[in-house]
Amino acid sequence: MGFNVINMNTWVRKECFNHFFNNAKCTYSITVNIDITNLYNYIKTNELRFYPTFTWVVSKAINSYEEFKMAFDEEGKLGFFDEIGPSYSVLNDGTKVMSDLYTPFNNKFLSFYGDMENSLNNYKQDANFTTKYQNNFFIVSCLPWFDYTSFNVNNEGSSPFLFPMVTWGKFFEEGNKIIMPVTIQVHHAVADGYHCSLFFSDVKEISLNPELYLK
Repeated sequence: MGFNVINMNTWVRKECFNHFFNNAKCTYSITVNIDITNLYNYIKTNELRFYPTFTWVVSKAINSYEEFKMAFDEEGKLGFFDEIGPSYSVLNDGTKVMSDLYTPFNNKFLSFYGDMENSLNNYKQDANFTTKYQNNFFIVSCLPWFDYTSFNVNNEGSSPFLFPMVTWGKFFEEGNKIIMPVTIQVHHAVADGYHCSLFFSDVKEISLNPELYLK
């Protein structure tokens, strides 16, 4: 788990970071409807599970950009991790209370898929099952009960949330396409709308051509 400290004296984003971190403090969220038709059919054909598959898709996109891997180290220095893994929500079937599990990111889809599926299966068998957390994580959640047009999490607390939060809702049919709302929430100090557009572009690309990536 490599962490790269940023030289604030030479960082091109220094003024922008200071403005949105110290003055106009804010996070923001963007929701985009994604065409997952090809991805959905690929998952069905190959007898995969949607949750770990799409978690890898968004993790792959997140890990492609430094802006989504930003954090402070133990000394309070700003930097970015080489990789970050998803901390994802799971629902207890009995209590209907959510828990969180963590799976380290692996650029190889099948390796990541196997690791996350094992954790999901272990949790299903034992609701007390937990995974070891690392500092290099981002948040993933799914709202499969309804589709939506926007979604936002209001954070409270003294610790700044620089990591992204990715959420998706229930997919629906639109003509002959299967559409799903996907949301990314980021801290404006580290990522702008441009960076979010790169994230969505990658998610769309993988969803359109799953056979090229899900290996």
